[in-house]
Amino acid sequence: MGYQIRKAAVIGAGVMGAAIAAHLANVGIPSLLLDIVPPDAGADRNRVARAGLERALKARPAAFYSKEQARLITVGNIEDNLQEAALADWVVEAVFERLDVKQQLYDRLEPLLGDNTIVSSNTSGLPAHLLTAGRSERFRRHFLITHFFNPVRYMRLLEIVPDQQTDPALVSFMQDFATEVLGKGVVLAKDTPNFIANRIGVYGFLSTIRRALEEGYTVSEVDAILGPSMGRPKSAVFRTADLSGLDTLVHVADNIYENAPDDPEREIFRVPEVVRELVRRGWLGEKSGQGFYKRIKNPGGESTILELNLQTLEYQPQQKPRFESIGAARNLDDPSQRMLTVLNGNDRAAQLARETLADSLIYAARLAPEIADSIVAVDQAMRWGFNFDLGSFEGWDILLEHPETLYRVLRSHPSFKDVSEEQAPATLSALAEKHGARLPELVRRVITQGEGRFYSGPIGQRRYFDFHSGSYQPVPQLRGSLSLSVAKAQNKVIRENGSASLIDLGDGVVCVEFHTKMNAIDQDIIEMLHYAVEEGQKQFRAIVIANDAPDFSAGANLFLMLVGARNGQWEMLEQAVNSFQQVNMLLKYSPIPVVVAPTGRTLGGGCEIVMHSSHVRAHAETYIGLVEVGAGLVPGGGGVKELLLRHGARLEDQQSRSAGGPFAAPRRVFELVAMATVATSAVEAQEYRFLRKSDSITTNRDLLLRDAKADALRLAEAREAGRWQPPQPAMLLLPGPGGRLVLEQQIENMLLAGKITEHDAVIGRHLARIVTGGNTSPLTPLTEQQVLDLEREAFLSLCGMEKTQERMQAILMTGKPLRN
Repeated sequence: MGYQIRKAAVIGAGVMGAAIAAHLANVGIPSLLLDIVPPDAGADRNRVARAGLERALKARPAAFYSKEQARLITVGNIEDNLQEAALADWVVEAVFERLDVKQQLYDRLEPLLGDNTIVSSNTSGLPAHLLTAGRSERFRRHFLITHFFNPVRYMRLLEIVPDQQTDPALVSFMQDFATEVLGKGVVLAKDTPNFIANRIGVYGFLSTIRRALEEGYTVSEVDAILGPSMGRPKSAVFRTADLSGLDTLVHVADNIYENAPDDPEREIFRVPEVVRELVRRGWLGEKSGQGFYKRIKNPGGESTILELNLQTLEYQPQQKPRFESIGAARNLDDPSQRMLTVLNGNDRAAQLARETLADSLIYAARLAPEIADSIVAVDQAMRWGFNFDLGSFEGWDILLEHPETLYRVLRSHPSFKDVSEEQAPATLSALAEKHGARLPELVRRVITQGEGRFYSGPIGQRRYFDFHSGSYQPVPQLRGSLSLSVAKAQNKVIRENGSASLIDLGDGVVCVEFHTKMNAIDQDIIEMLHYAVEEGQKQFRAIVIANDAPDFSAGANLFLMLVGARNGQWEMLEQAVNSFQQVNMLLKYSPIPVVVAPTGRTLGGGCEIVMHSSHVRAHAETYIGLVEVGAGLVPGGGGVKELLLRHGARLEDQQSRSAGGPFAAPRRVFELVAMATVATSAVEAQEYRFLRKSDSITTNRDLLLRDAKADALRLAEAREAGRWQPPQPAMLLLPGPGGRLVLEQQIENMLLAGKITEHDAVIGRHLARIVTGGNTSPLTPLTEQQVLDLEREAFLSLCGMEKTQERMQAILMTGKPLRN
């Protein structure tokens, strides 16, 4: 039986339901969003669903890639529109998290369903067999759980939980659909209460808060200790609970306590009274404005964050705890080294880190065979569901490689509480021999039957310990996925320097990878790009520019610019800016296709590289823009030029009278650049024209390189068939001094109104001169090089100004723009 999803229905317009509908709209799937008819509805019977959609439109962080996509959502109600919803390809049930409420909806929905309609529940923990009890075989064959995490757009994890009678073909289809279309990291979970991520994650939170209460740690201390230094996000523990919602936390804990009576740590899931009291008071976290933290507005408009005193339940000024072990770990890049540094410390932070890590790792090892089919599923669930750097068994491997640290961690767990402080066993086998009965069976097996670690093998050939067979099996990979780290491990590097590598992707496609800090662009990167085009055309069919990092590029290397400016190295600076301009032009007019694959932060010079490509394959979560004004500069690598062309300044556009006159493009580009506008998705980037409508978008980060290579091959084949060739050089028609005067008047008005500083005005005047073409006549076309000359002149002039240098230094030291 074939499945397809062209239209969906989401029943339940709460936080999760509306966000699921929004993400379906993000990927172009229209949906019907339904909720109840309120008792006082009157003529507005869709009021509840409409309110849910409006919340999604106002959500921060944004639920939509672009608000324009909200048009794909139609609101309705369960009384009038249920039959229409039942005929959708996919019905997502996201109603209140109560078994009776869900079953009552299924009673009404089941008789209306189409022959091939997929039904799923977004429950955070109710088992599938309870949800489908009493339902027909037909319903159960088309039913599964699809557990999204909040916020839906950003959280990678999607847990899929089949019922015993779910059609295997449906499970396979939904895995592919969620991976390829929704961009999710899919984990198959067994039909047990709260599945994988919440089962382990909520246990970890509850064990942590119990230790904090018993041992006197404050909210801010816990979050300082169990954040990035322990391989977790900055939100750590209590801030994450606030973001998720304390009512959700309590519900999940209660569900485990009631439905998992044989859980070895069942009593941990008895929610502490302090948490229940917060829920009774309505202090639910972010959605209610206060939870473990509370943000208050000061008279001056600035905000102050208070933290909850766990003993008095009163809010107090947030502390800034300092611990020696955390300080020692903070600046280490490797998450495993950060973790080991903390765990081997001798302060209160190290003590809590050892205790909570022992709790969570031992629990995961005990539960894994019951809740998942593999340790890989557990690790993926923890990384994708909670943004951990390492999964549970990857954490075990770090400890197994360091037996003394492992012993210190284990001794903080209750199962080792009667072990004296004797010298740690020198080897893992000695540990297993002496304390094997205390170790989780799975850990004991990996020491005695396996290789002493859960994962084995080099990059590209990783294997995991399969607890079913006791053997090591290949770690599953997404179909067709590519990785630069794997390619490098396979000796595919053709050329490299300190900042970039040229890597053979096969099939005649070569990849330029950046690997500076934040992938900042420097002369080595420029040299590699130049080499890739000049030499690559002799050996390869196409070029891809991509990397495995979270961010494509934060822009030019500001440190080198600042040092050069302060030392008066103007010839060097001009040469650097010019070489970047020329390599971008080389990319644009390359005789072989150049495909750029941006993701994450793609700012300043990174954006300019993207804009000069033949084609872009962007990750959906690409944050792209020309932000140079924040550093006291203007774009210098052709970004203004390309935006002008894309907004209608091209001579052909002006001649066709379709561009709104010669001033329309400069005005729009001035606004975008002067405001340091950043598109917060690839879709929004197309609206701002940082990307073209013809550029492509991939929702799954792990598939970005695969898709970029496929695009490159498609263009290479078109070139070989005579259907693709580089663009012809463009000419621009700009308004000249008359247009500049209009923009400069706007700048003066903003300065007089106190909306900008004097140096903002200086930058704005330089930008106005670029976008209007300097001293050109509105009747005289300009070449691209002439606009590049204007960009370079303004960039270098601003570099020489003290206030710009102060802004550059502030960005380097704080990461935040300075308004001076």
